[in-house]
Amino acid sequence: MTLNDLNPMQRKAAETLEGPVLILAGAGSGKTRALTYRIANLVEHGVPPYNIMALTFTNKAAREMKERISRLVGQSTDDMWVGTFHSICVRILRRDIEKLGYQRCFTIYDDNDTERVIKESIKALNIDEKTLSWRDVKYAISDAKNKVMTPDEWFRASQRDYRSQRIHDVFVRYEEKLRTSNALDFDDLLIRTLQLFVDHPPVIDYYRRKFRYIHVDEYQDTNMAQYQLVKLLSQDSRNLCVVGDDDQSIYGWRGADIRNILDFEEDFPDAKVYKLEQNYRSTSNILDAANQVIAHNRGRKEKVLWTENGEGAPILLFGAGDEREEAAWICEQLRQLEQGGAPYSDMAVLYRTRAQSRVIEEMLMRAGMPYRVFGDQRFYDRKEIKDALAYLRVIVNRNDDVSLERIINTPRRSIGESTVDVIRQCAADRGVPMFDVLGDLPGQLSSRPQKCVAEFAALMNGLTEKRRDMGLSEFIEEVLDATGLIRQYDGGSEEGQSHIQNLREFAGAAGDFEKHSDDRSLEAFLENVALITDLDRQEDTPKYVTLMTLHSCKGLEFKNVFIAGLEDGLFPNIRSIMDDARLEEERRLCYVGITRARERLYLSYARRRILNNQIMHNDRSRFLKEIPQRLLHDEWASVKTNRSLTASTPAWKRPQEPKAEFPRARKPNLSFGTPGMGQRPPLNIPGVTKGFVPSKARDKEDSVLHTLFRAGDTVLHRKFGEGKVLEVFGTGSDARIRIFFTAYGEKVFSLSIAPIVKIENK
Repeated sequence: MTLNDLNPMQRKAAETLEGPVLILAGAGSGKTRALTYRIANLVEHGVPPYNIMALTFTNKAAREMKERISRLVGQSTDDMWVGTFHSICVRILRRDIEKLGYQRCFTIYDDNDTERVIKESIKALNIDEKTLSWRDVKYAISDAKNKVMTPDEWFRASQRDYRSQRIHDVFVRYEEKLRTSNALDFDDLLIRTLQLFVDHPPVIDYYRRKFRYIHVDEYQDTNMAQYQLVKLLSQDSRNLCVVGDDDQSIYGWRGADIRNILDFEEDFPDAKVYKLEQNYRSTSNILDAANQVIAHNRGRKEKVLWTENGEGAPILLFGAGDEREEAAWICEQLRQLEQGGAPYSDMAVLYRTRAQSRVIEEMLMRAGMPYRVFGDQRFYDRKEIKDALAYLRVIVNRNDDVSLERIINTPRRSIGESTVDVIRQCAADRGVPMFDVLGDLPGQLSSRPQKCVAEFAALMNGLTEKRRDMGLSEFIEEVLDATGLIRQYDGGSEEGQSHIQNLREFAGAAGDFEKHSDDRSLEAFLENVALITDLDRQEDTPKYVTLMTLHSCKGLEFKNVFIAGLEDGLFPNIRSIMDDARLEEERRLCYVGITRARERLYLSYARRRILNNQIMHNDRSRFLKEIPQRLLHDEWASVKTNRSLTASTPAWKRPQEPKAEFPRARKPNLSFGTPGMGQRPPLNIPGVTKGFVPSKARDKEDSVLHTLFRAGDTVLHRKFGEGKVLEVFGTGSDARIRIFFTAYGEKVFSLSIAPIVKIENK
């Protein structure tokens, strides 16, 4: 390892080994590099790896960090605790949770389990879900736990009205249900660890002595519970190094508190602060736009990103007539990138809300472009996989009533809901878990359900015995076979085969875990599954265009990035416009989206949009107005300047704009307000306009739907089958496509609604 690999500011951070350190790391500034070199430098200076802890937010980031540190120091870092907040807390709880009255074999409930318990609690309290939805209760409970509040503390801080009282009652019952089930939800992993530290001083004293050097990545995303954990652990040594970017704090809606990073110097007045402002990712134009937007926020620490990558291409802007025209334009630009040699893995389309993806997906399908929506259903959230996991969880933890209720009649074994109600009531009357009454049910059950319940109990007891003599993957295959989980899907249907393949893949995942994990126990496997996040599933080299929300894109980067729907009321969303704090978070979200782009950035908005079955007429986003016009290239404005072309001329037929020669500046110049000191004059680039083309000037000529299909393309029609495109003519809503079908002859369709998909030419 040599610190000469770092830039001057990174090196200063890596060389400061004692005391509190705040590393303010702008987007793409090499924060992980600075952090890993600092940890490696500690080891080089004789600090034992077991005295070092590093906390991250994804398992993927933790693995990469550990691997990089190992390469730098040339030795194993197995004794170093590098992981997510939740995985580190699980590790602590597995050791000492019995001090809180739980068993070490506790179950970690996911969102679906939490939903089920909340719904049962609402039902048990005779609350009408029309007046109080389970989603509202779930949000309130999670928000309270993020703020380290008990049900009573939450109620005292609420409006104390009837609705708040009902939420409190459900909250109390929910907590009781989790405790009797020996289960923790995701938020509890932090809360119970805090409780362990506060209520049992010898435990926190042990970890303070053990971890003398603590590092936290993405510190701007920490909530109150995480903040308190870090403060407690570092109280004696004060060797706390946090890395983050207040300009990328975008998770306030789920508990992240930007004050944690903004007030770090108040918490630690002697802290050393280092700003990483050199960006290694993006071009100067992209960074200039990002700087201009984020500078409008007041609640931030001042920093300005700069790069030596050169100016790069202007940012391409498009004002569409509606959302379909916007989606078609995005498809056309993606097509041009692909024809220019860019792989689909280098392209991403970002948007504010998930509902925006529908029209974009339809256009991509019609254009025959491969894509995937990031954040779709997780593998481990599929029904058949959750069924398998529920069996394993009951085998490990007999107190887990939620998992037991899921599997007691899966596959179907003639144990109906009325029988489950009897079991549930019997367990409640005796004050024991449901599993404990399966062998001693009350006499009101008829002989058939009694027999079926007894057979189920015998099955589970037999599997528990077999577990002792089998390896992990072998045992899971036995569970899938003995329970009939695979057998229930036999029948030859395509859907059934898909379920079977998923279950076999699940067994394969257990085999992989067995090969690569030091702890090969069933408990460790279930813990690993519970802690997997969406970001851990992102492929390194996808073979498709990635579609995702702006909230999902943080931490990722692409050569070519599209941000769609830049309209006031959509982005920023309508709830944020009148709230300064929310508006600043929306602006940070825009900043995050812009800085995902390495080489090219595309921005679009629609003057009319149908979203969630409502017609919207919004002004273009104020964030667009905060980007200087000199950085934007409005494609339609350049078309209008050439009278020999019309808006119906495909983009690929238009003459290319001459490339401007940009000076290679070390730092981008900022320009706020009127031209003045430090501001560059507008560049005279053909096609870069001083304003937006009036809506009336574009009228129907805005449509670029015709660029999706060309003469000679092979398409597939829902009714007429495969055909050959003969002609595309007309513009806007009058655009038509003429197709020849072997069996049906020539047909003409309205291009905007034709049920056709482009396929590869044979």
